[in-house]
Amino acid sequence: MNIDKFWLLIEKCKGSDEPENIIQTELEKLSVEDISSYQEIFDTLHENAYIWKLWGAAYIIDGGCSDDGFTDFRYGLIARGRDVYEKALIDPDSLAGLGDEQEIPNESFGYAALTAYETKSQKDMPRKTFNQPEEPIGDEWDFEDEERNKEMLPKLSQLYGS
Repeated sequence: MNIDKFWLLIEKCKGSDEPENIIQTELEKLSVEDISSYQEIFDTLHENAYIWKLWGAAYIIDGGCSDDGFTDFRYGLIARGRDVYEKALIDPDSLAGLGDEQEIPNESFGYAALTAYETKSQKDMPRKTFNQPEEPIGDEWDFEDEERNKEMLPKLSQLYGS
């Protein structure tokens, strides 16, 4: 599987209330090798989204965001599709453009390929080592500092400001 095929699969999920079910069904149609390849791409995209400014966006949108919450946020961000994902990595404030459709975190989406692989093969998926950096990329700031949030993410701060 290549990155373009990966994003074509994700496109089938967009707009669904349960994208995790759709992607799992789509993955179960593939070979176990393709499911594994999908997971490798997914893990890389998830790792690439480990960015302080994106965590700040998640914090503002969700009214708080733990490290586990940020994991789920990144899973859900991938589920939103290539355009939303790529724009958010460049400018997390672009997520304000989603309007009231801000429910992004989706823990189940992150496990869909593992479940599809197990369903198809009756075995656990072998996985490469996940190499997430110890710290997110970029400059950290106190997400409870509303003035700093307004400076870093003005559109989201305006949309979700207190």
